[in-house]
Amino acid sequence: MNSNSLLGMISSIALFLPVALIIILKLFSNRSFLALATCYFLVAVQNLMRQGVLGIPKSIYQTMSLVDNILDAPLMLLFLIFFSTSALMKKRIMTCIFAFLGFETIILAVYGFNVKAIRIILGPDIALIMVISFYFFMRNVRLSVANPKSLGKAVMASSVFISYAIFSIVYIFYYLAKDVQYRVDAEFIYYLVSILAVLLMSLGILIENKRIKKLDELKHTRKELATIYGEKKVAAFKKDSRFLNS
Repeated sequence: MNSNSLLGMISSIALFLPVALIIILKLFSNRSFLALATCYFLVAVQNLMRQGVLGIPKSIYQTMSLVDNILDAPLMLLFLIFFSTSALMKKRIMTCIFAFLGFETIILAVYGFNVKAIRIILGPDIALIMVISFYFFMRNVRLSVANPKSLGKAVMASSVFISYAIFSIVYIFYYLAKDVQYRVDAEFIYYLVSILAVLLMSLGILIENKRIKKLDELKHTRKELATIYGEKKVAAFKKDSRFLNS
């Protein structure tokens, strides 16, 4: 087993970590986290197929690889909706998802279900995710300086931005460069970055889960108060209470 295969195995196993956290912490009820878990799961299975661990025929692996790359942008954009702060922002990201699905449909119709089509799709895919994740990364990093509640989102956004920023370099060397050695080096970098991104994402999920739990506790508290005192008094209490507004 060479260094690329070993790192590929480690990367594949690591990719299941955020999937497991999302399941254990029951975050899958949120469509953004469900999309993230699906994305990581598909990549992990594909990597295991690539390393020959699952003993899957090459034709099935190639199909899985194409499907994984086609779904990458829609799934990751769906996850990035989690960072939206307004209905307009969510609407814009949903528009990007449908527009990108339309773009993929056209490319697949023209070039067919093959590597050439994926090469064309992945360029805009990486660029789009990198730009949007950079915006959320910068925004949440600034907020986390004054408000620790944004730390979880900042870490998760950094995971997406860093990984796709480096994936852009991997894309150039793997799909555009003709030198075989470049492709080998690109694979090594891809696996290494995947491990780093997964660790950051897992840390971000754990931090963000604490914030989500606190918000759930506040919601339950308000419901209990509403049952006892009625909605109007609870609304007034919420307005004056630092605890409920924290």
